Amino acid sequence: AETSPPQMSPHGPVTILIAALGGQGGGVLTDWIVHAARGDGALAQATSTPGVSQRTGATTYYIEIARPPVGAAVPVFGLAPVPGAVDVLVCAELLEAARMLERGMSTPARTTVVASTHRVYTTREKMSGGDARFDSGRIVDAVHALARHAVLFDMEAIRRRHATAISAALFGALAGSGALPL
Repeated sequence: AETSPPQMSPHGPVTILIAALGGQGGGVLTDWIVHAARGDGALAQATSTPGVSQRTGATTYYIEIARPPVGAAVPVFGLAPVPGAVDVLVCAELLEAARMLERGMSTPARTTVVASTHRVYTTREKMSGGDARFDSGRIVDAVHALARHAVLFDMEAIRRRHATAISAALFGALAGSGALPL
């Protein structure tokens, strides 16, 4: 059966939040999404907020996409994500997904989460004399509980297999999720 294409959010522009560690291509991914939206005739804006360091906070990228009706006013886009008002959350690493959940960026009624399940361990996890790793299973369970739809798999394995950047795997997973109205 044929499905209808994704629609713009009933809440206004489609809101996309990307969390990526340095070197994972979050900026490139943002550029690809904005380019695809504009190429499809939509309006799009992107902003970014640098992370504190490689493992104490990801750089986040925020995108809004809108397709106003002909003759309608051009929308005023936001500059930063608002907890509870994110349509699509894209995370290049599992603990970054947990950080975004902790900040309230995913809601079961609204958010599609696209995230890699691989881990890049934090300094705290590495420094412990014992096993101080965060429980990946609990994070996956939390994503499923706090998302409308979840697309989770090891995108780092895809990156290695194809000798590419993780942003390429994320872009493919995002496109395959059907979450964007493009």
